[in-house]
Amino acid sequence: MQFDVKEVDSCTRQITLNIEPDELSKIEADVIRELKKSVSVPGFRKGKVPTGIIKKRYADHIKSQVADKAISHYYQEALVQANIEPLSQAEVSELKFNEVQSGLEAELKTEVEPKVELKKYRGLKVEKEVPVVTDSMMQRALNEIRNQFATKKEIDEVKEGSLVNFNVQELGEGDIPIVGKKMEDVEVEIGSGEFDAELEKQMIGLKFNEEAILRKTTPPAPESQDQHPQTESYKVIINLVEQQELPPLDDELAKNLQEGDIETLEQLKERIRENLKRNLEQRSRQQFTSRLIDELLRENPFDVPNSMVEHYLNHVIDDIKKSNPNQNFDEGYIRQKQRSDAIQTVRWYFLKDKIAKAENLEVTPEEIDQQIESANLDEGSKKQIRSSSYYKDRIREDILTEKVIKFLEEHADITEVYPQEEAGDEVIPSSSEELDQDQQEREIDSK
Repeated sequence: MQFDVKEVDSCTRQITLNIEPDELSKIEADVIRELKKSVSVPGFRKGKVPTGIIKKRYADHIKSQVADKAISHYYQEALVQANIEPLSQAEVSELKFNEVQSGLEAELKTEVEPKVELKKYRGLKVEKEVPVVTDSMMQRALNEIRNQFATKKEIDEVKEGSLVNFNVQELGEGDIPIVGKKMEDVEVEIGSGEFDAELEKQMIGLKFNEEAILRKTTPPAPESQDQHPQTESYKVIINLVEQQELPPLDDELAKNLQEGDIETLEQLKERIRENLKRNLEQRSRQQFTSRLIDELLRENPFDVPNSMVEHYLNHVIDDIKKSNPNQNFDEGYIRQKQRSDAIQTVRWYFLKDKIAKAENLEVTPEEIDQQIESANLDEGSKKQIRSSSYYKDRIREDILTEKVIKFLEEHADITEVYPQEEAGDEVIPSSSEELDQDQQEREIDSK
């Protein structure tokens, strides 16, 4: 057998096999010998059917078996001689085989680990957001708590901020009701924009059981051929109007939370501030780590094996199916949407290991055991993890990842930035159920 290896790209190798007739003859003899043991031909005892009859009756089967066995055997031999470690099952891209006496030629393609050349991983330029608890964050968090203890009372007229229950019917040309476009018991806080900001404004001043027609005119889109504005019309009937009354922001509100160590408004504010700061620090850390990895990937581009990308996407699909067993979804769309993330994840996997080797970053058995011991698990679960090479490998991988990230951070060019507070800043949850969050123990990820 002779073979040739061609580098199609950094992740793909094409192996061409040329198998001689005498090598195929040996394989053919083995195939015929196995057939003799199992086939039955009238007039002959099992195992005594002449070779000529078997070759004639089972010619296609013999040819297929010879090709499969020859390719499988000599492909493995070629991998060993060429020192190739495939990542995926080989794909036969071309096969030339008519008869044993003419020999066999096959082209196979397989994927290998990419050649990763570390170009830059020290001195990565990354911004890090400084966690700052602003007054508006505090105010929104306090308002959330006040909303938990808010009371409602019926009022006569819709006002800004009123809670309104109404029926709505969409109207067509001539204000004729459109069949199937009616909703009942719609509940909206006026001014929230949950229904429609413009239509909500038109409801201000309406009274209980009052009917009204609301209209909204939308100018034509720049790319639209229709230059006429579009008007939407709705008939609404007011079923209920309520006003929410918030409790005063005082010590009594703090006591109503029934948190043992919170008795005053100042103590409540301090706890909220601590929770906000911790959550902001956590978010800042996550964002920084993501930016650090993104910058590393940008500075070190390389191709990744498609088989690993598909393997990652298969896990994504499986997780979605397990989480939503009764829901249909477009698998192709999800694969397309998640493909970019999958590629980056695989690239990070290779870069992380390359950096760990370059900087002699290792994980000791003691570190793994310490991680297991510190987990918020019972002794039985810890014992099970210690006896499982799978779980220990996962923990080792997690620890190594943290070490690489820490190394990158220590050698990065970090610029601290202060966020610009806006009216729509994301609110960090600070409900009463989370006030004792700082007393909860954190578990390690022992997947």
